[in-house]
Amino acid sequence: MEIRKPILDKKSLKKVVFDETALTELDGVLVDGGALEIIHAAEIKITSSILNAVSFQSLLVEEMSIIDSFLNAANFAGATINRIYLERTVISKSRLQGTQFMNCLAREVLIEKSKCGESSFRYAKIKNTIFQDCDMENVDFLGAEMENIVFKNCSLKNSQFSHSKLKNVSFKESEINGIAIDKDSFGEITVNTGQAIYLASRLGLHIED
Repeated sequence: MEIRKPILDKKSLKKVVFDETALTELDGVLVDGGALEIIHAAEIKITSSILNAVSFQSLLVEEMSIIDSFLNAANFAGATINRIYLERTVISKSRLQGTQFMNCLAREVLIEKSKCGESSFRYAKIKNTIFQDCDMENVDFLGAEMENIVFKNCSLKNSQFSHSKLKNVSFKESEINGIAIDKDSFGEITVNTGQAIYLASRLGLHIED
């Protein structure tokens, strides 16, 4: 599966300092490093930008949108985002451990080589998204609506997918031991043979030759 790439002109980006004064709206900018000292923000908009090695750690954000952007080595660990919208965005080599992505809407997103353990996407609506080479142990997707999703080379051990709606979701190249999932979540999912046997046993299906 391919996703649409961020739309931005890298040559025209304006380099700015990442601090509270530039936080309201980052549009068409390049940021190399920086951390926020505030602990609460009403709204953050990131559009057609590249952010390298920036930290939102432990930040509380009421509303956040990231569109047509690249975030490299970002740190969201422990952050709480009450409403987040992601579109045509790449998040790479980043820390998302324990991040609360509430009321999450996401489409055309690639999250790769990132640490996402213990994060929450409860009741998120996620479409056309790839999670690749990520640590996603104990991630909470309870009640999420997910369509056209690929988990590639990820560890999903003990992750929660109960009461979710899964349509064209592929787990076949990832580790799913301990995953919590119920029969009502089985819309259209792709698994390998070993995973099929494992999931069958989790649902009480005994296979005998």
